[in-house]
Amino acid sequence: MTSEMVLSLLLATGARQAQPAGAATPAPVSIRWEKNFDEALRKARHAGKPVIVDFWADWCSWCERLDETTYVDPWVVRRAQEFVPVKVNTEGSRRELEVARRYQVISLPTIVFLSPEGRQLGRIDGYQGPGHFPHTLDAALTVAKRVMSWEDALARNPDDPRALALLGAHSYEQMYVEEARDLLRRAVLRDSEEPGDDRRRSRMLLAYLESLSRNFPAAEKLAKEALALDPNGEDEPKLLFVLGRTYVSWGRNEDAVATMEIIVRQYPQSPVAQKARETLSGLKLR
Repeated sequence: MTSEMVLSLLLATGARQAQPAGAATPAPVSIRWEKNFDEALRKARHAGKPVIVDFWADWCSWCERLDETTYVDPWVVRRAQEFVPVKVNTEGSRRELEVARRYQVISLPTIVFLSPEGRQLGRIDGYQGPGHFPHTLDAALTVAKRVMSWEDALARNPDDPRALALLGAHSYEQMYVEEARDLLRRAVLRDSEEPGDDRRRSRMLLAYLESLSRNFPAAEKLAKEALALDPNGEDEPKLLFVLGRTYVSWGRNEDAVATMEIIVRQYPQSPVAQKARETLSGLKLR
């Protein structure tokens, strides 16, 4: 136990002993929550802080447990001062319902961390106790610093290719597909002066997203562009796999087989080599 924790316990014990008999126990200090989502974002932009959104409902017993345990923990309360916290009732006003839909809340409790621009930094789907939650807050702050710096760069120059690419990759990781696709498309159009590794990554991610949306010609073009940038890149097997899976979904089985065979033959130790073998087995059974 640290000296700071010992001192806190001694002070708390002394306060209880000094309290007159029969006096009411003071209410625990807790996070001070905003009640309006849009106002919370305005405050976050003004203060340059990320946002904690606690999605809840009256019937949610685990939401109550968060209020009674995690959100009154002294360490959590202290770290939460680095954020603008806001509660959103998933069965509340029309605006609250819109916010819940926007952030794809399908179960409770859900805690979402946002940049001041409303971009998701990370989330917790379910209850998390006070022992681990401070570490979650620290991790969210680390991500927030990066994302907010990219957002600031984009505010200064809406065509900044690096900021577009990094925010696009972040949105991809957070599974916001439409936002990621838009940002990466803009990045690819403007990144001719960027390092080859960065250009290749943007095209690989965008190729995958275009393939998901069945825009197969665009996906093929992007994957081939990426492969041409640096044929010896470490991510070449992944790029080939994205291209091969695009051909599978497109119905171009001969091209798919040829592409997967390159992976198996030239990159047998790659993490995607086994997936390529499985894809080949499936194609040859057709």
